Amino acid sequence: MFTLRTLGGIALLLAGSSWLWLTPTFATRGVGTSGALWGLTMVLSLVTVLGFCAATWALFARWGWWEYAALGSAGLGLITVVPYWFAAVNGGETVGTTAWNAFVHLLMVGVVAALLLVPPLERWVDHQVMG
Repeated sequence: MFTLRTLGGIALLLAGSSWLWLTPTFATRGVGTSGALWGLTMVLSLVTVLGFCAATWALFARWGWWEYAALGSAGLGLITVVPYWFAAVNGGETVGTTAWNAFVHLLMVGVVAALLLVPPLERWVDHQVMG
């Protein structure tokens, strides 16, 4: 049965896994993906994905710390966009593609932050998850 909690968990897992888009593996063919910025982006992206996986697991287990894990992962994901931007643009990725990827991830960070930090929304989420 699909509940809002289940759908929220799936959404959280999918949002977290999207940080893989920022790794060199997903760069456009012909873009230079070597260097320290790409390496940093890769590490930060993978840690962000792991954080969102932990948050999703905790959400389904009804552990109270899932919100902190989700917010921490979103914050780390926000930081990840910065080296990604410089690595992608300096590697030859088009600004449009880079901007789109950055926009999508900033939007996700904003949604997670709004749902977990704005008191009425946070109460609604808490009611759906823990209720």
